[in-house]
Amino acid sequence: MRILMEEVSPIKLSELTQKIEGILKQSFGSGFYWMIAEISSHKFYPNQDRHYFDFIEKAEGIKDPIAKVKGVSWFPGSQTIKLFESSTGQIFTNGLQVLVRVKVEFSSSFGLQLVLTDIDQSFTLGNIEKQRRETLKRLGTENPGFIQKMGEDYLTANKKLNLNSVLQQIALIGSPNSEGYADFIHTLQSNQYGYAFSIDSYQSSVQGSEAGKELINKLISIHTSGTKYDCVVIIRGGGAKSDFLVFDTYDLSRAAAKFPIPIITGIGHHKDVSVVDRMVHTSTKTPTKAAEFIISHCREFEESILTSQKSIIIRTQQLLNNARQEINATHILVINKSRILLNRFKDKLVGFNQVIINKTKTILYNRQTNLVSLLNQILSKPRMIIGNRNSELANLIGNFKIFSSKYLTNKKAYLTHYKSMINILSPKNILKRGFAMVSHQGKIINNAEAVNVGNNLIITLSDGDLHTKVISKTKTDGRQSEL
Repeated sequence: MRILMEEVSPIKLSELTQKIEGILKQSFGSGFYWMIAEISSHKFYPNQDRHYFDFIEKAEGIKDPIAKVKGVSWFPGSQTIKLFESSTGQIFTNGLQVLVRVKVEFSSSFGLQLVLTDIDQSFTLGNIEKQRRETLKRLGTENPGFIQKMGEDYLTANKKLNLNSVLQQIALIGSPNSEGYADFIHTLQSNQYGYAFSIDSYQSSVQGSEAGKELINKLISIHTSGTKYDCVVIIRGGGAKSDFLVFDTYDLSRAAAKFPIPIITGIGHHKDVSVVDRMVHTSTKTPTKAAEFIISHCREFEESILTSQKSIIIRTQQLLNNARQEINATHILVINKSRILLNRFKDKLVGFNQVIINKTKTILYNRQTNLVSLLNQILSKPRMIIGNRNSELANLIGNFKIFSSKYLTNKKAYLTHYKSMINILSPKNILKRGFAMVSHQGKIINNAEAVNVGNNLIITLSDGDLHTKVISKTKTDGRQSEL
């Protein structure tokens, strides 16, 4: 390093940057270049009306950019960006691919940067539409089992699902802090028909680079929740076109097309239809329209019920009137027939009446006699039964006293015998007969395998403990007791 310093005279950084600036000016001059790039690391400072960002270029299958240069836009470039946003409805932000006119600049303080001076609006809009068409084509080509193109429309598995007659159990995906979310909830809860809805909220971001994965995860959570939802509603409020790019992604569109519960979208864009909109069962323009669709669907069912009710009432009234007329005609016929029969059998009826009276008196007298006899039997039998039961109880009590006394005497003898056996077999008496108890570390030893040479043992005798140490041990043949 010292030899290099002696051979080459060092220069200041400012001198080096001035040389770089001179070379770049000589190469690029004041010319402008139309360039295709993607916006990254974008920051906007409204007070200064300036945009700072990076121009990047990515290659397919590679995560990191293959080219990256700082970009800047100040007046009049910022005015161009404002015109671009108002004309296209597309916010100038990260992830946006643009065709821009730039000027190459280099300064000692800020280094190399590309100054944006103009934007081709048609390129950005055309590129978004191109990506959308490619996504639709890929969905139809790679998923023929549940996505089929029918003319200009698409028939998906989700569209084939039948909506329940009443949509009450709803899974709602959206950002709870957005106006669209609040509009949807308010519209459902304040409906003029008084319908009640059960809404489970699955909160999710609906824009940004990670929104697609988050929305798919929410669909998975709904599917695995075990709740029998009538429908899934995906909503978001209005915004720029770039805010809706997540709803043109392949993975989210595929998941929506295959989802086993009908999906209703209210994504909040009046002009365009996203790819997800074309895959789901029903698409509406706004969250409010999605809520109105649900209310309208429930109202159609109620109106069909009311229509059926009116038809049933009218038909019932007709049947009742016809039946009433038939009853009246039958009533008149019965009265007339009855009068004729009564006149014809009047004399016979008088005779029958007297016979019935006599027979009735005889039957009543016989029944009265039987009841009196039965009453006497009922009064006498309980006394006999109670006397017999008292005698049986007295015998049982006497037998119980005799047998219980014998039983207690036998058990007392057994207890005395067991007490004697326990005293004979107690450790205290066994030790008095010349036996000893050997223990090691609080555990009683009953075989030599549990003791090692060098272990300290306690030998318990009837009148005290002996502390000893194992010097050696010898295996016996069962006739000896020494270690």
